[in-house]
Amino acid sequence: MSQQDEINSLAAEIVHAYEELHLLYELGDVLTSDLSVSDVTHLIVDKILHALSAGHAELTLASSEQTVRVGQASETPVASDHWLQTGLRSAGGVVGTLKVERAPEDEPFSSPDAKLLDAVGTLAGNAIRNAQLVQELRSNEAHLRAVLDNVAEGIITVNDAQCIASFNPAAERIFGYATRDVLGQDLRVLLDHFGAGETRGHSADGHTFPVDLKVSDMWLDDQHLLIYSVRDITARKEAEAALEHQALHDALTDLPNRVLLHDRLQQAIRAAQRDGASVALLVMDLDRFKEVNDTFGHHIGDLLLEQLGERLGSVLRSSDTIARLGGDEFAMLLPTATFEDARVIAQRLLDLLEQPFTLGGLQLEIDASIGLALSPEHGTDADTLLRRADVAMYVAKRNKAGYALYVADQDQHSPMRLALVAELRRAIEQDELSLYFQPKFCFASGKVTCAEALVRWEHPQHGLLSPDLFVPIAEQTGLIRPLSRWVLNAALRQVNRWRRDGLDLAVAVNLSMRNLHDPEIADMIRKLLTRWGVPAACLTIEITESSLMADAAQALEVLERLQAMGVGVSIDDFGTGYSSLAYLKRLPVNELKIDKSFVAHMASDENDLAIVRSTVGLAHDLGLSVVAEGVEDQDTWDLLVEVGCDIAQGYFISRPLPPLVLGEWLVSTDWEPRYARVA
Repeated sequence: MSQQDEINSLAAEIVHAYEELHLLYELGDVLTSDLSVSDVTHLIVDKILHALSAGHAELTLASSEQTVRVGQASETPVASDHWLQTGLRSAGGVVGTLKVERAPEDEPFSSPDAKLLDAVGTLAGNAIRNAQLVQELRSNEAHLRAVLDNVAEGIITVNDAQCIASFNPAAERIFGYATRDVLGQDLRVLLDHFGAGETRGHSADGHTFPVDLKVSDMWLDDQHLLIYSVRDITARKEAEAALEHQALHDALTDLPNRVLLHDRLQQAIRAAQRDGASVALLVMDLDRFKEVNDTFGHHIGDLLLEQLGERLGSVLRSSDTIARLGGDEFAMLLPTATFEDARVIAQRLLDLLEQPFTLGGLQLEIDASIGLALSPEHGTDADTLLRRADVAMYVAKRNKAGYALYVADQDQHSPMRLALVAELRRAIEQDELSLYFQPKFCFASGKVTCAEALVRWEHPQHGLLSPDLFVPIAEQTGLIRPLSRWVLNAALRQVNRWRRDGLDLAVAVNLSMRNLHDPEIADMIRKLLTRWGVPAACLTIEITESSLMADAAQALEVLERLQAMGVGVSIDDFGTGYSSLAYLKRLPVNELKIDKSFVAHMASDENDLAIVRSTVGLAHDLGLSVVAEGVEDQDTWDLLVEVGCDIAQGYFISRPLPPLVLGEWLVSTDWEPRYARVA
């Protein structure tokens, strides 16, 4: 190379170096400018296009598909030495690409041109990234300002002296203050305390309300600020309170439910233990409530429960708790109460039910059974006391006693109760039970035509046990089926013996609700009649009105099969439930037994007499015979004759007797019916 060529080459490099320095200087200005991203990209393209004498340049951002183009690209592909491309880099990443072209007729790009483009790539990338950051910052600032102006949360900033520095529109809405009225004020004007969490807010009109508070801090122009985010949680608190109330109260009566009662009972027991006092718990169950629902509909049943809840509260102290445990079961918690206190309350509750309930144009009378349990005598925890009050309630219901105090011997979980289960099973299997028979006198024939079979158990330790004690055990433990079979078998065997001895005497046997749910009961009765050669007409099955109404469809199926066999059906305890005579007419029923609670007082109570008279008349209209049980005196006997009753049963005629004694009584007694009122 000649000296002149070297001079020319050096001159060209000096020119490129100058252009590079000039371009870098200009891009440095761009880097510190306050231009938008679009302006920066166009400026970069313009300056590089001019610095490299290119006819066309394209800049594409990585964050956008839009390309900035300057100049006219060649319509035909250009040679590789007529275009250059470089990445625009910033902070280790590529923010875009830059491509320049020269026309085919122009000189190709040189190596210094390529070096220049690469040299400015990083600076151009930084300039673009800086513009992007500025744009994002501005966008964020605008967004933040919009957010602060529109968020539901109040945003309050305070300095280290707890003086309010800013107050957004949401804070104005929450507290009712204008910003100008609180700036510079102590934060205690607004909040009880300043730590994160729940606190109380104070509004401009003087009322307080619950708020949720979050706290963060920041530095602004060398000033430390605390940022308080405030949310009014009044609605949330009200919703939580409503949900808590719903979880702890009965939806129908709004009384405390079992969960809340359990908690209060446990607290009362602990308090009584500390003070040396006692706690009383009463559990009350309505008698025959299911019949109310089945006969009149669930709407009437709900109205009854609502009115009952209102009534019960009228006899309790403010410190007492009345709860609905579910269905028709209620409980009353009496803190610091003795047995006498509980007994008085139980009697008041029963007296309260003597007044009829007016429900949708109907008037209903309802009875209840109440179980009483005391702590610490009957238990020192809520679960035990609830269970034992429940046991006492079932004893009261079974004995029709109104209320009963818990007794361990009657508890199916007590040692004696568990022992009785095993012993009853053995007594049934080993034929250790016996039957007594109470005669039923027919007014028309003047004779005893039937006797009711009553099972007894001569226990080796406890003596003669009545069915009231062990029949419920049988029902609760699955022994009712073998027990009923034993009774039916023994009764029909006795009828067979009487017939052989010349006594034409039918027998009545009680069946429980569980027997009516046994699909094999009718077949069992048919086989036993065949075994002992007893005509079906010599057997009457007695079922209670409550058992009949508990599952009328199932009862109908069983009773229809018995009727087809010729077995008689009698409704026991009639008048204590809610079945109607019109409904009973659709059932295969031959006889009604008026409950002794009406018969016993008909001579002294005009209402009971009216009930007996109307029942007899309506039953006769429906073709049913009527039995009055519980006849114990001459006056009652005479009134039954007067109202046209068909059959009488009770101590006035005879107590239940062993079969041999009854046979002798029927043959040798000089007892004759007396008709004083109709003679």
